[in-house]
Amino acid sequence: MPKIKFEERAVAFVDVLGFGKIVESAVVDIAIHQQLQDLICLLEGTVPALDELVSRKVPRRLFPSHMYVSDCIILSAPITDFEHEFPSYDGLAAVTMRAIQLSHRFATEGYLLRGGIDVGKVWHTPSNIVGEAYQNAYKLETTTKLPRIELTAAAAKRWHTYSARRAGRMCIEYDGVLMVNGLHEYYAGLETGRDVATAYSEYAVTAAYKAKDSSLGPCAQAKWKWFKDFVESERELTGH
Repeated sequence: MPKIKFEERAVAFVDVLGFGKIVESAVVDIAIHQQLQDLICLLEGTVPALDELVSRKVPRRLFPSHMYVSDCIILSAPITDFEHEFPSYDGLAAVTMRAIQLSHRFATEGYLLRGGIDVGKVWHTPSNIVGEAYQNAYKLETTTKLPRIELTAAAAKRWHTYSARRAGRMCIEYDGVLMVNGLHEYYAGLETGRDVATAYSEYAVTAAYKAKDSSLGPCAQAKWKWFKDFVESERELTGH
């Protein structure tokens, strides 16, 4: 029986929007079944692929840990380097960076993410995660109605007092909340080699199409409309 050992960590709970509808259709539709298969591969393969891009100088213990539950990706990282080897390490920034990378990767494939981030005591193993910070991140994901990854009050406080000085626009105030900037320009082409303008253009085209696709239903259309407006806002702000 493993012993629970709580540690101060940053935690993200991230969900793929529209997954339930895909699962329902996959039972009777061969094409949707393949789409589901591809999505599962994307869910299971993205974080390991991103881990391979991390400098070998960074010890694995500081990589954001991850696990999957259906269409959800759960991330957590120690809030600081408790072994004091990397005094500038910031676990909240590390989890935020990974959330940005995931946002770009899934948007490229035509999926939107929604989630929550909190900081606090957590026990995270390869097969389980326990702790109030995980529960808070999960609750925030279930209450936000838009395709964005929000920070709890505790995470926002740490961001403003510590992380923001070095992490810049990785988190932004937008539409009334502090959220992960899932369109951060630095990470737009990190995995695919695209330039930022191309990435933003592709996102805008996809969002415009899906916002008008009545087969998705009004709720999903509204989410894509919100994302389209966010893309246009970032394009204007960054000049891409």
